[in-house]
Amino acid sequence: MIPTEKIYPCCEIKAGEIILDGKVLYENKELPFPKFIKGAYKALELNYPKFHKMDRLCKLAFVAANALLKEGQLEGYAPSDIGIVMANSKATLHTDSKYADSIKDRADYFPSPAVFVYTLPNIMVGEICIKYKIKGESVFFVSNTFDKKMLTEYSQDMIETGNAKICLMGWVDYTDTDYHAILYLIQ
Repeated sequence: MIPTEKIYPCCEIKAGEIILDGKVLYENKELPFPKFIKGAYKALELNYPKFHKMDRLCKLAFVAANALLKEGQLEGYAPSDIGIVMANSKATLHTDSKYADSIKDRADYFPSPAVFVYTLPNIMVGEICIKYKIKGESVFFVSNTFDKKMLTEYSQDMIETGNAKICLMGWVDYTDTDYHAILYLIQ
């Protein structure tokens, strides 16, 4: 197994900053998350109409993945050779709460299929797979903390066993009061 201490390409988003391999790509610490992520989307010159329909967790994962993969790092890999390993601690709690609000009042019962789809914790993985046409193995974990060692070892195992040749790995977590995404490209 490859040592988990190896340095991998990395994108991190937290506290109003997007950092790619140690370099700040975008920063606006004063904005609340919805405006920050929209500003990041524009600053990174992303063009993906479905972005505006995504929930906040998906937007966070999507922007982090796009910043990390902007230089075409997946080119040359077959869609089935690209794996994804992700985790967070809150699953889709933010969207789950919104969906629960839409169905709790029997007099004003209006469940939204557009919101419901984002109650699936692996939906952010799905959105990235759709954008990059990834068809390889993927897995999503829910744990209390970001366990980089476990996720790296899982990704490396996917590669060593031939289930992937490259793997997008990381942590993407969102609440109304905090957000953090950190993605690595494991080869």
